[in-house]
Amino acid sequence: MINSGYRRSLRAKEFLGGVLTVLFIVMPQSALASKPKNIEESEMKLAPAYCRDTQGFGYRDPYSNTTPRAGHWVSLMGNSFWHMHHYCWARIAFNRSQKAGIPAQARKALWESARGDYLYVISNSPRDFVMLPEIYTRLGEVELLLGQPNKANEAFARAREQKPDYWPAYSHWAEFLMKHGKRPEALKGVITGLAYSPESKVLLELFRVLGGKPSDMPTPIRKAEPQAAPNNDMETAENPPDGKKAEEQATTP
Repeated sequence: MINSGYRRSLRAKEFLGGVLTVLFIVMPQSALASKPKNIEESEMKLAPAYCRDTQGFGYRDPYSNTTPRAGHWVSLMGNSFWHMHHYCWARIAFNRSQKAGIPAQARKALWESARGDYLYVISNSPRDFVMLPEIYTRLGEVELLLGQPNKANEAFARAREQKPDYWPAYSHWAEFLMKHGKRPEALKGVITGLAYSPESKVLLELFRVLGGKPSDMPTPIRKAEPQAAPNNDMETAENPPDGKKAEEQATTP
C-alpha cells in the first residue's frame, strides 16, 4: 500500500512536470535559439558584412569590448543593431541547412533555430526598424520550409507593409502559390510587386512565366524617399540598396 507521503511526492513531481511542459510550449521560440557552434570563416564570408561587428563575433556588447564600427552601424540601424547578432545566427543556421547530406531532422532543427532568432529580433526592435522587411521575408521563407504557409503569408505581408518596393517579399510568396497551382493569385501578387518595383528582374521573369500580358503591366507607383538599409542581402542579387553603398563606403580605409 502506497503511503500518503509517497503519494504527495508523486503528485508534486507530476505537477512540476506539467508546469515545465506548459512553459516549454508557451516559451517564445526565440528563447530556444542559441549561437551556432564552431562557426567557420567560410560561413562568415556568406553572412552580411555587419555580422562581424555584432555581439559574440569577436566583440561583446555596447559597454565592454565594443566594435570600433559600432557608431557606423548604429547610425544606419539604430540601437536595434545590438540585437542583430541573432539575425546573423539565423543566417548561419539557415545556410547550414542548405548543405547536402544534412539529415531531415537536423535540417528542420536548423530552420526552427533560424525562425527563433528572426522572431527575437522582431520582438526586440521598433516597428520602423530598417531591417524588418528583410527579416520578415526571411521568416516567411523559413515558415514555408516548416510547412506553415499561413504564417509565411503573414510574414511576407508584414515585409511588404514595411517596404512596398521590397521585391523578395512578393517573389517568394508568388513562387509558392505557383508551385501549388494558384497561378492567377500568384500573378496578381507579382503585378502588385511590379507596381512598386518595376525594374525587378525576378518579378519580371515571374510575370512572363505566369502568362502576364502587356496590358496587365501596372503603372509604376512613385517611390517615397528611400530608407537607408545597411545590407539587405536578399536584394543584392539584382538591385543593391542604398545601405549597401553606405556599407561599401564604410569599408574604405
